[in-house]
Amino acid sequence: MGDRIARYLELLRRYGAVADLSSARVLADPARLLEAARAYAEVLPEGARVLDLGSGAGWPGIPLAILRPDLELTLAERRRKRAAFLELAAGRLGLENVRVHAGDVRELAGPYPFVTAQAVGSFPEVYRIVAPLLADPAVLVSVKGPGWEAEVAGLPGRVFHVKPLGEGGTLVAVEVGKR
Repeated sequence: MGDRIARYLELLRRYGAVADLSSARVLADPARLLEAARAYAEVLPEGARVLDLGSGAGWPGIPLAILRPDLELTLAERRRKRAAFLELAAGRLGLENVRVHAGDVRELAGPYPFVTAQAVGSFPEVYRIVAPLLADPAVLVSVKGPGWEAEVAGLPGRVFHVKPLGEGGTLVAVEVGKR
């Protein structure tokens, strides 16, 4: 596992500028990457089907796929260069549990019981984007900064998991139902 994470970080270093990846933060603190990836992994039950919205450089989808080969992950990224990087990374790391969707997330077929979304938007924005794809109920999971409580106030659901990650923010999981 540690070897695959190291290889993933090396791919980020190698292709970061070419694919316009926002990886500087990830590369600066690999220990924080692992801590947050483990926190995501704790929330997801065995064999879960997960949509990683706006996968970008593959965070948290690629580390989750490495840590949890039992998960079925769809990495959705509309920017072509980033989607190409995700395909390359999944292939080079031998991640058979990863599928990359290069395009608009609304083209996917649900239902997805779990959605991760890092640096995509607020919980209400993510919910609005993925609502047609969600199982009922579904769980939205993200690392958030201060003020996350206000984000979840307008959602049709409840917070069921909160894990502080030190300076890395707070992992928050919200169970939502369809309106």
